[in-house]
Amino acid sequence: MNSTLKTNLIIHSFAIAHAITVIFLRQIDIADDIPLTVLTVAMIIAVGRVYNFPLDVSAALALLFCFAGFYMGTKGAEIIALINNGLLIPYANIICTVIVTEILGWTTALITRKHGSKNIE
Repeated sequence: MNSTLKTNLIIHSFAIAHAITVIFLRQIDIADDIPLTVLTVAMIIAVGRVYNFPLDVSAALALLFCFAGFYMGTKGAEIIALINNGLLIPYANIICTVIVTEILGWTTALITRKHGSKNIE
């Protein structure tokens, strides 16, 4: 299987896993921040492994992207609420989670594809 197909499968699978996590945890009224963080870190490391990106740099990138993902997801939900006259629509969190996961996944793929085969010191 080529690396582009692997990357597609990883990113889209994790986007679906993020959405399922949000749906499930909202139903039982549990915060989703820790499970989504774990999924995001796993996705970034998995994408990095496809392109032989160093694990320590992948972990640092994952930490940075977790903060970025939290911010983008929170602000994305607020923007959806503004569009909807200040009301948060039921699926806003799911929509934001999937979009942010895809953005973080493809950004990781671009970074790791470009620098993965090089020796980063």
